[in-house]
This record gives sequence, structure tokens and C-alpha cells, in this order.
Amino acid sequence: MNLARPAELVSAATRLPLLAVPLFFAVGLEAAGARGLLWALLCVALTSGLSLLYLVYLTRSGKVRDPRGISRAERVRPLRVVAGLHVAAFLAVSLTGGPAELRAALLSYALATVLFALITPVSNLSLHAAGVSGAAVCLTYVFGAWGSPAFLLLPPVFWARLTLGRHTPAELVLGTLVGGGTTWVAFQLIA
Repeated sequence: MNLARPAELVSAATRLPLLAVPLFFAVGLEAAGARGLLWALLCVALTSGLSLLYLVYLTRSGKVRDPRGISRAERVRPLRVVAGLHVAAFLAVSLTGGPAELRAALLSYALATVLFALITPVSNLSLHAAGVSGAAVCLTYVFGAWGSPAFLLLPPVFWARLTLGRHTPAELVLGTLVGGGTTWVAFQLIA
């Protein structure tokens, strides 16, 4: 049986922008009801929306060869730009009175992306593992025990990324620690 196809599907479904969109809307709704959905829309536009537009630019300009598998050498500059986008989004939502839970989620993305930009030159840590662990920590903070089943996504992500040969176990664990750890710190500081 060819395991590459299911592994590709798991990887595609757990890309950071795909995780961020429902995460922001769920957190926004829980934090501030219908008004929170508008805040979530702003968060999505400023983070995933602008990040994806930047990725399209990088791909069309030839600065990134494969947007689904950006090499470590190609990752550093985009991570710096995306870190800047996340910091700006955090500041914008904070200065305009956004809900604490969304501010904490934005701060966690900003902190994680800054760490990724700093660590990437020496390690190919997993953005997938970071995204899933960060989302799981966020959902657990916001929804309590009801959010904790999100941690069940980590084993399939580990399996998929290992099957595809994209990461070592250490890179997956480091990604998990960065994503989950920065989210924990952000929620400790804000929510």
C-alpha cells in the first residue's frame, strides 16, 4: 500500500493557514459571540490572508519553487515577513480593543513565527507540528476539556511528516514545543 497519498492528505489538511481560519472563528465566537466573528475575520485577513498573498507573490516571482514544500534555504526571509505580519496583526487587534482570546492567539502566532525565523537557519523544525500543537493549546485554553481532543491530531501529523521524509522526530518535537509553548506563554500573558 502506498502511504504517500494519505500522508500528503494529512499534511495538506494541517497546513497553518487552514488551521488558523477555523481556529480564529471558533475562538472569536466563543470570546465575543457574533461580534467576535468580525474580529476573527480581521485576524484571518491580516494573518492567513496576507501570508497567502505573499506566498503567491513568492511563487510567481520564482523566489519559492514549491509552495507546498519550501526548502529551509527559502524559508528564512518569508518567515521574517510573516512574523512581521503577525506582530502587526497582534498590535492592530490589541490597539483596537479586540477580545483577549484572539489577542492571545495572535501573539502566539507572532511569537512562534519569530522563533521559527530565528531557528530555521540551524534546524528544519516542523511548522505542521507547531500549528497543530499551538491550535490544541489555544482550543484547550478557550474551551477547556472540550478543546483537548485537538491534541489527537499530533500523531497523524508526526506520521505524515515522517512518512513523507520532510522531518526527523527531533524536528517534529521541536516544532511541537515551539507551537505549544508560545501559545501557552501568550495565553499566560493575555487571557
